[in-house]
Amino acid sequence: MIDWRKLGLLVAVMAGWSVSAPGANAEVVVFAPGALEESLAQIAQAAKNAGKPFKLVVGHSPAQARQIVDGAPADIFISADPQWMDFLRGKHLLTDDPVASLASTRLVLVAPASSVLTYAGHPDEPLAPLLGDGKLAIADPDMVPAGRFARAALEKLGQWTALQGKLAMLPHVRAVIAMIDRNEVPAGIGFASDVAGDDKLRVITAFSPEVAPPLDFPLAIVAGHQRDEVTAVARFIKGPEGLTALRAHGFSDPTR
Repeated sequence: MIDWRKLGLLVAVMAGWSVSAPGANAEVVVFAPGALEESLAQIAQAAKNAGKPFKLVVGHSPAQARQIVDGAPADIFISADPQWMDFLRGKHLLTDDPVASLASTRLVLVAPASSVLTYAGHPDEPLAPLLGDGKLAIADPDMVPAGRFARAALEKLGQWTALQGKLAMLPHVRAVIAMIDRNEVPAGIGFASDVAGDDKLRVITAFSPEVAPPLDFPLAIVAGHQRDEVTAVARFIKGPEGLTALRAHGFSDPTR
């Protein structure tokens, strides 16, 4: 008999995901995107203190959704892209409870704090010439939601074609922010929550809702995992202490 819980956590480690285990005997497993890692680590500590421990497995939402389809041991799934909730619901792998939005953030153009770059984000406003000999860092659109959203925004602005050859494609949005932090690129596209509190960076422009709608992070319990302790953890994450931690890391209240 395969122990899916142990196998799933082993796969997570081998895939390079970070696993936080605030309680060695914790049984509730939460799959979540990297954008929420710091917030959920703080929430996990508070939950442990409140007697509601959980294990946090961080990875790409598309990969985690497919892991759940394959039987990985997630009790709760938090997605960086609502389409992966729809994907799992279509396979009847979520509970019948309404999917709750946990937090919200916005797509922003970011540059080093010392940069003099200005860009208003108007349709057809040229961006490529502003980069000089440098590149625009974005998460890979074929790998992660942040990259897909960045590409969609640039397409709506009429910039995607002109930027070919001037894009630095990275495996996740945190790598984008780190590259800008190190002044290796003149600008990049990330989430407002990733920039909050980083004095090495400044937001050049926040893309308008017409170009890039606010991003919500939906949370749901996996079908067949409606144990009391799982429900208690889900409520804690969505509760006052969870909301406080999310706000402290630059997230806004959910838009829906």
